[in-house]
Order: sequence, then C-alpha cells, then structure tokens
Amino acid sequence: MATRVRYFDIAKGIAMIGVVLTHSILQAGPMTTVSQALFNVFFSFHMPLFFLLSGYFMHPDRRFAWRKESRELLLTYAITAGLVVLIHLGFSLAARRDVPGLAVQWLIAALYGSGANMGNSLFPMTRYIGAIWFLLALFWAHLLVHAAYRLPATPVWILALFAVGYFSARHVWLPLSVQSGLTAALFVYLGCLARRHDVLAAFRRWPALWLPTLAVWGLALWRFTGLGMATCGFGEDPVLTIVGSIAATLCVIGASQAIDRWLPYANRALAAIGRHTLPIFCAHLLEIDDLPWGGIIDRLRPLVGYQVEPFVVFALRSALIAAMVLVLYRIPRLNAVFFPTLLKRRGAAEA
Repeated sequence: MATRVRYFDIAKGIAMIGVVLTHSILQAGPMTTVSQALFNVFFSFHMPLFFLLSGYFMHPDRRFAWRKESRELLLTYAITAGLVVLIHLGFSLAARRDVPGLAVQWLIAALYGSGANMGNSLFPMTRYIGAIWFLLALFWAHLLVHAAYRLPATPVWILALFAVGYFSARHVWLPLSVQSGLTAALFVYLGCLARRHDVLAAFRRWPALWLPTLAVWGLALWRFTGLGMATCGFGEDPVLTIVGSIAATLCVIGASQAIDRWLPYANRALAAIGRHTLPIFCAHLLEIDDLPWGGIIDRLRPLVGYQVEPFVVFALRSALIAAMVLVLYRIPRLNAVFFPTLLKRRGAAEA
C-alpha cells in the first residue's frame, strides 16, 4: 500500500472546508465584507485544487482503470443520487405532497447530473443534482487525459478539450457534467505535469518562488470575478482566473506543509478530513439537497444576526456531515464504496 503524504491530505481538507463554508455563505443570504472575502478566497482554488491533486497522483501512461474509476466515481454518484431521490420521496410522503411529480423531477436531476441550474439544458429542468457533479466531471477528466496522453501533441489536445467544454457550455448544457469534465481535464493534466517535473522540489530548492506565486494569487483575488467549475465559469478574465487558481493551490500546499510541521493537532484533523473527501462530498450533497435549510436559516437569523449566521450554518452543517459520514462508515458493503481505502486494507489482509 502506497504511503500517503499528509500535507496533500491537509490541503484537500482545507479545500473541503472551503466547499462547505462557501455553500453556507451562499445559502445564508447577504454577504458581509468578511464572508465575501472568505468566499472569494476559497472559491479561487477549492475545486481546481481537487482536480490538480487528482492529476498529481494519476498515471496517464498506464491503462485506464475502468473498474476502479467506475466504482469510486460513477457507482458512488449513482448511490448518492439515488439516496437523494429516496429521501425526497420519504419527505413527500410524510408531507402528503405531489410524490410522483417530485420523484420524476429528482430522478431527471440525478440522470442529467448537472451541478447547477444552467438554464440552457436540453430540456427545461426544475431541479439539479448539485455538489456531486464533481464525481462525474472527474471521471470524464481522467478518461480524457488518459486518451490525450496517447496522442501526439498532448498539450494541444488538452487545450482543445478545454475550449470545447468552455465555449459549448455557453450555448447548450449537456448531461452528466461532460463539459465540466472537458474543462477539468486541463487541471488534471497540469497536475500530472507538476509531478513529472517535480514542481514542489523547485520550491524547496528556491523558497523565493513563493513570493511571486503568492503575488499571482493576490492579483487573481483582487480582480476576482468568479470561478465555477460546475458551470465552466472562469470569470471575466479566464486566463488570470486559471493561473490564479494554480498559484492558489501551490500556496495552499505550501501552507499545508507548514501546518504539517508546526501544528500537530490541526494537521491530524485536517488530514482526516482530506482523507475522507469522497464521503464528505456525498454527505454534504444529501443534507444540502434534502434538508429544509431555507426554513432553518429563517429561524436562525433573528437569533444570531446575518453577520454570524453563515458560520452558525457552517457549524451545524459540519456536525451533521460528520455524523452522516460516521453512519456511512458503519454500513457494511456500502462503506467500501464511500471509503475505497477499506477495500485496499481488506485486499492487503487477504494477501
């Protein structure tokens, strides 16, 4: 079994916290200066980081692992989306609402696999599946990078894939987050290159490189106009947005190395989150799609005020996600889908 590098898990843990926090900020209503700043900082890197690190540990020179990729990404997507539909059916039955109508809406959302309501899908939709678009996009990105790696002029093909995804999304939004996967392939491929050329070794050799990298991230934040990989949105200046997200990812990895060395309690907590991003993503999708957060937020606001409300929502949501992840871990067979390391441990024990 390969040894995990803890600071990479810490970086993923930071990004995962950013995903949950920014969704809480969005749901909680008007942003303050603090919440807007936090939103911009985390949105500038959290999803690119996942794709870049996925590419960093990928081996495009090997055969595409259909079984592994399908189990860890497509099967996990299918189970989570199915749970969303079933939970909504349960709520609808309890409330005596239009059960068949809601069932069809959520089933279509699960099959279409869109991370957001784009407004230009192949047919009108009232629901969208949300956060687990990432699993579909990552599957496509892995598959496409493997295919492009075997072609001459691989970088040209990767840029062409990005362009197709980026520009086609402006005209029509296709099912299964295909276009998100097309644009994400660029980040996965850059992650592969970063490992091949040992970019982190250059930063260890010349620490002064951190200064221009941080400056690029600062410039991207100063001119930040949005970054939504679920919608193939890269702001008004896509080049600066993409370069800034890469610089931000490097800075977060550098900060994670410092946390790993100097903060012994925080490093273990963040690394634990980073090791379990797959079940956390899925638990987050279940609670954000199925719980009546609108009503909960309306009741919280008079008690805590809108300035603090996003952070209270984040705390409540984090506790709920932790409980859901623990439940998933305790369910036999299902836990092997959401926690792939369990299969590796069982395989090692049987060997």
